[in-house]
Amino acid sequence: MRLRGGAAGLAIVAGVAVGAAWTTGCGKRAPTGNGGAAASSSAATSASVHVEVAAPPGHLATPTAFELTARAAGGATLIWGQQRGGEAGRFLGGVQKREVDAAGAWQGSAEVVVPGSQLNGDVADLTAAWVGSRLALAWLERSGAATRVRASWAGTSTAPFELGAAWTGPRGSRGNLVLAARGDKALAFARGGESACIDPTKHGCFAFGFHELEATRAVPTGLPMSVPVPCTDQSAALAVVGDRFHYGVCTDTAGRPVTTLFSIQHDPEYARADTLLEGCTPAGTFVWRNAAWLVGDCEGGRRAARIGDDPQEFLDLHGLRLECRSGKLRIRAPSLDLALEEPRSGLASLLPPDVAPAGARAVWTGRALLVATSFAEELRLSRRTCNGDRLETQ
Repeated sequence: MRLRGGAAGLAIVAGVAVGAAWTTGCGKRAPTGNGGAAASSSAATSASVHVEVAAPPGHLATPTAFELTARAAGGATLIWGQQRGGEAGRFLGGVQKREVDAAGAWQGSAEVVVPGSQLNGDVADLTAAWVGSRLALAWLERSGAATRVRASWAGTSTAPFELGAAWTGPRGSRGNLVLAARGDKALAFARGGESACIDPTKHGCFAFGFHELEATRAVPTGLPMSVPVPCTDQSAALAVVGDRFHYGVCTDTAGRPVTTLFSIQHDPEYARADTLLEGCTPAGTFVWRNAAWLVGDCEGGRRAARIGDDPQEFLDLHGLRLECRSGKLRIRAPSLDLALEEPRSGLASLLPPDVAPAGARAVWTGRALLVATSFAEELRLSRRTCNGDRLETQ
């Protein structure tokens, strides 16, 4: 296997992975900066809109205890972890989900996918992915000063898988755990607890590692990583494109974020490492034109860099906007014209910040754009569709 590119200054052992009462349509005006605003013309900018409020019983366990993921056949799944309740402080609601159809309308009622009796702490940094007909979940579980990484297949009777200790960061931190479908398994990449630094001149190192979720167990895979001073948010990145997968870490180097991405392919064997968008705060990854891209918030606006290919290519994403043309929704920027057609997840980093603020989750269901946000640990969901050349929010 050959390694191309470089990751100067990053002391890492690079691991190569082998092998519910709801109310809707309430007409409540969204507070500024919490996922409320969207455009109402073919050249979409900002405007006041009505937000469809999704209110699970009680509150979210933490501000990051929710996820929104698209289904390949159309529609999406909203997942959330409830705040503990009752005199004993039990996790009564556990982790629940509710389905949305391709038009963005609710289907059925909420279902418990991880019973509260199987939780020992507050759910945080919740992530999910459909693997065929199965829904994989992973989350951080906070209990006092201790935090652990746990995972599960939705609706199974077995106890959640234990993936090891995790960093206990701020309650609102997000992006220290990522999950993606790879073949018939789910691949989880997580920031663990503090670890010894490989380079004795470094400090503040944390372990990062992979687990593959099989039907009845989670299997560690690849080699462990020791990462100095990871970023508070978006420290982990993961994207799968065909037979190649890309994973990365964000570190705080001299007060500036630096993201290093590793690209792995097994047939033919290929591996490389690249430092991308230095000085930019990572905002997520997306797939476009059969390639994976890293999105970052940089001085002067948002940018994206293609991962794992030469020559390097960058996208200017400042002024992101939504446009409707003849009933079709597009995401536009100076270097991007993304037509939303097939269902897809992970769109938050490509939306204007007044539509999808930091920490939001956004998907295209096939006919509607859904954006999930939390405000004061209450879950909110907005829906946007095209009516001719007009963008409408219900």
